[in-house]
Amino acid sequence: MIKKIKTLKEVMPKELVDRDCDKTMVYKMKDIVVVKEHCSLIDQDEYQDWPGTHKNVYSWAELENGYAVGWNENPAKGWSFPILKMKEEK
Repeated sequence: MIKKIKTLKEVMPKELVDRDCDKTMVYKMKDIVVVKEHCSLIDQDEYQDWPGTHKNVYSWAELENGYAVGWNENPAKGWSFPILKMKEEK
């Protein structure tokens, strides 16, 4: 089975590119290839918690450029897309 290569805009909600956010860093990353997806609803056995400080990230992606982007679903403040640089494995 051939695994389809996906970009960030394909694995995140449409709000990533529909909003007026074309000057944000996450928008500029929209076409970066995703190397691993994490979603608490889909891969519960292999799911890893968001490594950042945001508490309401249940879906996130690791990108080939070494960054991770999460979908923060904060009920008090609304949605956001936090970004963090992943630590390199030694």
